[in-house]
Amino acid sequence: MKTVVPPGATGLTLARHQLPAGAAKAWWRAYRHHLRLVRGGWLAWTIVLAGIGSGVIATFEDRYATEADLAAFAAFEDVASFQVLTGRYVQVDTVEGFTLSRWGMFAIGVAVWGMLTGVGLVRGSEDDGHVEPLRSGLITARGLLLAALAAMLTGHVAFAAAIFLSHAAVGLDAATAWALGAAMGLLATAFAAAAALASQVGATRQRAMALAAAVFGLALVLRLVAAAGATPAWTWWTTPFGWIGFLHEVDGARAQVIGALIALSVALLVPALVLARRDLHDGLITAGSGGRRKARPVRAHAALARHLAAGPTAAWSTMALPLAFVLGMQTGDFAAVVDQIPATAAFLEPLGMVGLTTPEGFLALSFTVFIALLLALFAASQVAAIREEEASWRLEHLLVRPTGRVDWLLTRTATAAVAVAVIALAAAVAAWLGASFTATTLTFGDTILAALNVLPLAWLFLGLGVGLVGVAPRLSASLAYGLVVAAFLIDFVGSFVGLPETALELSPFRHLAAVPFVAIPVGTSLLLLMIGLLGTALGALGFRRRDLQEA
Repeated sequence: MKTVVPPGATGLTLARHQLPAGAAKAWWRAYRHHLRLVRGGWLAWTIVLAGIGSGVIATFEDRYATEADLAAFAAFEDVASFQVLTGRYVQVDTVEGFTLSRWGMFAIGVAVWGMLTGVGLVRGSEDDGHVEPLRSGLITARGLLLAALAAMLTGHVAFAAAIFLSHAAVGLDAATAWALGAAMGLLATAFAAAAALASQVGATRQRAMALAAAVFGLALVLRLVAAAGATPAWTWWTTPFGWIGFLHEVDGARAQVIGALIALSVALLVPALVLARRDLHDGLITAGSGGRRKARPVRAHAALARHLAAGPTAAWSTMALPLAFVLGMQTGDFAAVVDQIPATAAFLEPLGMVGLTTPEGFLALSFTVFIALLLALFAASQVAAIREEEASWRLEHLLVRPTGRVDWLLTRTATAAVAVAVIALAAAVAAWLGASFTATTLTFGDTILAALNVLPLAWLFLGLGVGLVGVAPRLSASLAYGLVVAAFLIDFVGSFVGLPETALELSPFRHLAAVPFVAIPVGTSLLLLMIGLLGTALGALGFRRRDLQEA
């Protein structure tokens, strides 16, 4: 049977008269398209998390070389402030318990990855106008969503396999490594499903990201409640962030954890698929009773840059707020515990952290590790967004107007730099509010100083990324993320695996001071800023001279 082609049919109308087999082919192409979109993020998050996790295992015996060290660390099991950060503690003086406790902390990153990918593929692509051409062919709205979900699931399966193989290779029990890998892959799927559902409910990317971030924040708050010493043990089961601690063999609850994560993912995916038949650019929650909010005209490329950065800035700020709030709440308790267990400070000294027996020292640790990494990743995401403007040819519509290339690039870069500062300020406010709930000596000025200390690092990665946009555009997004990942791994893991100091000094994270416990090193901060500015200048020069390049 041949395809009947009507007279004067175009490529679009021809697609509608193809054999039914064409629908499967269209779905497969959509799946491969989405797979290419998630490939860079999957690779970056896999290298970071699997690399850090396996590094933790490989250095366990070196960190806790004596029985006294193990006994001191085992005392953490009953300390609420540590369980808030890492989840439920079970036999942390064993390599399995220690690894699971650290993954209780890394699970936050897994959830963030799942949310960002879910909202970006489902609602972000729709808001950017990429969905209309796909929906005009054979593939249905539900089929397109399934293609995006299948691409994400493929990345999560590969992520789970990477965790299993890397952790088993460095000495973790094979059964524990398998359970951990499966749980982390399913956790990413669950939060991606939550993001997909939020994308059907919210009428814009910002609203969808806010809804997904609200789920993320609620899960963190429930873990905070579960970690409180007076709460019963069953409260850990109220949040997926509490389930990781039940993967230890002594609990015999691995099947229940895997089953719970599968059930949660399915419970979120089913309504997302049901709602997928909505109209484009619509959602259950609109901007007001009158329907979708009318778009305001943008009259200058600077205003457009602010408009494009507003959504991601709000989304990342929403994720930073609960994290910084929880870290702020733990400043006093953490310092008190470390003061009683001096060995803990010795374990963290290779990271350059000092003053851990004071609230200021723990605040410095929180910002130079967690908040600094979050800001650097956001800077890399802004580099990817700048490159995507060019790769999708949307930039061409601006350059045919009285807008210069260098002017556009510098405006987008400056807007991204301001967005980084906004997220840092939000984290500082949240940390101060969290610390205000406890009897600590921290002030609002302390949290502001901690935020200012990590800003030059994020601006450095932003500038280097913009430089890559100018000289290696097709590789710029992947390399921007890769620089952040490599630098963080060198500093965070390299100290424990015995890398020489000359190698450790290559990481910009290594040069962050323990502010506010010590003063901001003005010279180091200016050097980081100078390198970032040089990268931006190189990017502007390269972008001015080369042709526009598609994806």
